[in-house]
Amino acid sequence: MKSIYSIFAILLPAVFLTFVTGCKKDDFLNVQDLSAISSNVTWSSESTADLVLNDIYENLPDLNSNVFDPLDNWSDNSMCGFSWAPSASVLRDMTTLNPSSDVSVSWNGNGPQWLYWSRLYGNVRKCNVFISGLSASNLPTDYKNQRLGEAYTLRAFFYHYLWMFFGGVPIITRPDSRITDGDSVFHHRATFDETYQFIISDLDSAVALLPANNGNDGGGRVTKGAALTLKAWCQLFYASPLYNTSNDKSRWAAAAATCKLVEGMGYTLYPKYDELFFATGNNNNEGILYREYLKTTKPSNIIGFEGPNTIGSLWLSWGGMNPTQDLVDDYAMANGMAITDQGSGYDPQNPYKNREPRFYQSILYSGSTFDGYLYTTYSGQLNGVSANNPIDLSDANDFTNTGYAMRKRMDTTTDFFGGINSWQNYYFFRYADVLLMYAEAQNEAVGPDATVYSALDQLRARAGIPGVSQVYPQVSQDKMREIIRRERRVELAFEGKRYWDLLRWKTAEVNINRPLKAMHITAQGSTLTYQVVDAARGDRKFDASKNYVLPIPQSAISRNPSLIQNSNY
Repeated sequence: MKSIYSIFAILLPAVFLTFVTGCKKDDFLNVQDLSAISSNVTWSSESTADLVLNDIYENLPDLNSNVFDPLDNWSDNSMCGFSWAPSASVLRDMTTLNPSSDVSVSWNGNGPQWLYWSRLYGNVRKCNVFISGLSASNLPTDYKNQRLGEAYTLRAFFYHYLWMFFGGVPIITRPDSRITDGDSVFHHRATFDETYQFIISDLDSAVALLPANNGNDGGGRVTKGAALTLKAWCQLFYASPLYNTSNDKSRWAAAAATCKLVEGMGYTLYPKYDELFFATGNNNNEGILYREYLKTTKPSNIIGFEGPNTIGSLWLSWGGMNPTQDLVDDYAMANGMAITDQGSGYDPQNPYKNREPRFYQSILYSGSTFDGYLYTTYSGQLNGVSANNPIDLSDANDFTNTGYAMRKRMDTTTDFFGGINSWQNYYFFRYADVLLMYAEAQNEAVGPDATVYSALDQLRARAGIPGVSQVYPQVSQDKMREIIRRERRVELAFEGKRYWDLLRWKTAEVNINRPLKAMHITAQGSTLTYQVVDAARGDRKFDASKNYVLPIPQSAISRNPSLIQNSNY
């Protein structure tokens, strides 16, 4: 999708019926809504039908708005500075997760609970209502085909979150009603493979219906490129070690082939990495599937670094995302080498010198400036001056827990720091994803051939560092896998990808089970001493026997006697 309209507060009560996936309905819920717009009116014109689809678009995850605890905080990329957030209060010890746990990614429980089972299935139902109603309508065929292609893609999008979070889930393709359908609304869970095949089928249907150029029609809707990119991601997830235990290389090859189709559709990398995530970088040719925000009616609200606010004489880093030392260590040097490579030039006592540009564009570190303000996190006094954001290793306040704050997506080119609002797009998928997915899939299918190097070199050229072909020529498949995973982590930092990667690579049991790291800087006189330490609340626990999927909420099981809980929950 070149962009997505944010259409707000448009409700059609007759169309958006209460979600009933296995719900036992009481009689009072069956009262006719006399204020509803009839289905005859809804499907009588393109404009009224579009209102239904626009509401589905509006239910895409609103991840720039009031999300204090983004998904990166579930991983080893970052941690939330607030002890009450789910990643700190619930997911810090995933071994204690149970069917009644509140794992919402939201604003203190009141925000866009986009990953809830009921919220996702509610959106699936809206897609089913639209697909069913439009298919039966007498609207023009060309209009119906394009809009149905969009709806199939959106249904697959919501289903792919259910699939990744919970494994196999009930497959529902009609707007169930307890009144007319009886006990058939109590759907059984499909297997993981069956759910995958359903998602791929929806996306194949979408690709066949969507015109190749509909991203340029001014409507800001799902394109064929978006459907193919989502398909490639699902194929990559399916090919990865978590569910591909026999390492079936045909799965990797399928993902690579789909990526190649997207590569041939004319997408390009935006020339400036940092600006890509600002409002000035909107409407570019790198974005494939993203949510768009409007300056006056629907701005975003990113919780990463809030300022300028003062506490006495201190500038406050009130971070919902504190980058970890673990992530910082994966940023390359300016010469393109990893900091652990012999001859890289990395100095542990001057760790921020000569790092790659994406580090400076993504991470706020002690001694850097932001929006004209110096950011310091050391303990003690440097030349008699105390830090304005001393690291909070005791977790006593809202200062950084790791010694870092997030710079990426913090848009100082707008009035963000006036009302904490911006209007940059939130990317679910962009062309950089496609290049990274292709490199990984192709390397696993056939090894590090020239096309793998080419994909990675494009990203490094945009980043302003030497390419992989120059720094790591003729490496083994295992070494290339390491390079790709590090490149993926850095390029896609704070974009909600890392948690899924740890799951599908089956490395969560290692990475999430070790303490998150922070940089403790001690100042004395004119000297700074750097020491990597455990972050406050940095200890995590992950149970490999169950935590690769979440528990199905008890509320859903109570409504649907056919649901079977995931193992060990």
